[in-house]
Amino acid sequence: MPLPSSAAIRNVDEAMKRRLHMVPFTVTIPPAKRDRRLSDRLLAERDGILAWALQGCLEWQETGLRPPEAVMAATEDYFEAEDALGRWMEECCDVGSPSYESGSTELFNSWKSWAEANGEYAGSMKRFSETLSARGFEKFKTSTVRGFRGIAVKDNKTDLFDGDYNDQ
Repeated sequence: MPLPSSAAIRNVDEAMKRRLHMVPFTVTIPPAKRDRRLSDRLLAERDGILAWALQGCLEWQETGLRPPEAVMAATEDYFEAEDALGRWMEECCDVGSPSYESGSTELFNSWKSWAEANGEYAGSMKRFSETLSARGFEKFKTSTVRGFRGIAVKDNKTDLFDGDYNDQ
């Protein structure tokens, strides 16, 4: 799927990662070496090209797509660059400890501030919460707050098991 360099994906999820492969085009043919009759030559070979494409389609159906390493690397780089939520989590959050608990409003306010400062679309709190759930963070609800376990805004996290409780 060719994408312009300005194309942006708002939701980097597993479904998108399965469907999109970035093919790096790293060669530019100099104008003096371009084949001006390429269209005519391809048209003359159309039957062979169609047979080759059909054979490739059958192989793909039998064995699946096995992209080369260059495609895998370019795709990974693209998704890392497009994963704004992942960048926010890396820069602004601590993740992983099941003892972390953060309120949805606190998380969303941090995300929204970061997104606006970085030229990203923040979206709605509902969509934000759905995305955190899809990434495996567990929802919790108390009588006073709704939020997520396993993620905390840096320097503002609540860790139920680690803490400094001396009375000095």
